[in-house]
Amino acid sequence: MNKMNISSFICVGGILTTLAVLFQSAPVFLPAIGLFLSPLSTLPIAIASVSSIPLGFAVFLSSVLILTMISIQESIILLFTTGVLGIVIGTLLFRKGIISSILFSSIALSLGIIFLTYIVGIPAFVDLASSFSTALTFLIFFLFSLIYASICNICLKKFINYLRKIKIIS
Repeated sequence: MNKMNISSFICVGGILTTLAVLFQSAPVFLPAIGLFLSPLSTLPIAIASVSSIPLGFAVFLSSVLILTMISIQESIILLFTTGVLGIVIGTLLFRKGIISSILFSSIALSLGIIFLTYIVGIPAFVDLASSFSTALTFLIFFLFSLIYASICNICLKKFINYLRKIKIIS
């Protein structure tokens, strides 16, 4: 990279990291409204990954590190669910197509939710999982992930196409 590319990388990465941290930490500072803003943390990470895979990972990891100082629980959620979803969608959507992006991002999100449920023990997920059998819980998580990832993929594709149309990104 030349000097201009490195400067752009750092500036864009900083802005996208800030947005991801603000969205993901919203439930900490705005308990009711923040739950609706938190899923938007996928967007900056996915935008970074569409632009450049190393930028996507830089935004993802720096967001996790900053969130660790704000809220460990939100940091773990970003690390295993919304952040990974952003990386997978941003990496695959324009490189491999929407179908493979939806499939792999839903698998990644399902595995992240399963990890948070059975290994980390996030209370909301554990309460849901204790109500159903393990197989049914996995199916519920996968179906939710499939619908959620489909919505994210479609919205991100439209948003990136709009940004390209107005020449914000190339």
